[in-house]
Amino acid sequence: MEISVFRDNELITGISILAVLRFTKKLELSKCMLIEPLLSYSKVLKLLKRSNSSVKSIEDLIIKESIIFSNFSSRYQEKLILSINSLLLFEEMGLLKIDNNNVTYNGYSFDFSEQSLGEKAKDRISASRKLAEILTKGEASDFYLSLRIEL
Repeated sequence: MEISVFRDNELITGISILAVLRFTKKLELSKCMLIEPLLSYSKVLKLLKRSNSSVKSIEDLIIKESIIFSNFSSRYQEKLILSINSLLLFEEMGLLKIDNNNVTYNGYSFDFSEQSLGEKAKDRISASRKLAEILTKGEASDFYLSLRIEL
């Protein structure tokens, strides 16, 4: 069995969510559910981790950057359980708190520069600041509508 089978897991997803929360401090649960499907999309990740990219909204991703989100609803559904498990795991670890439809950052002791996190985590951590900016500049319902997520 190849190790690539394990490329998406609760730890990578949890680190991604925690990295975004580091900048927002608090985020609606529905917005946290968008982090993994967005950062697991290689084109989005490449764009957001670049220091010279100027993406400020979901619309920038869709229109200016011509990133195709036609299958995003299925990507969202596919990553939903992974996101929920990650949130529960990281809450159990004391790194975040889930309360009243909000997720609050509590990972002040987490070392985002730890080398053993690996390249994949490092890329997601690099993209987290820009994703945090995007997620704080709009309503969750607008994101779900723009990304055509069917619930």
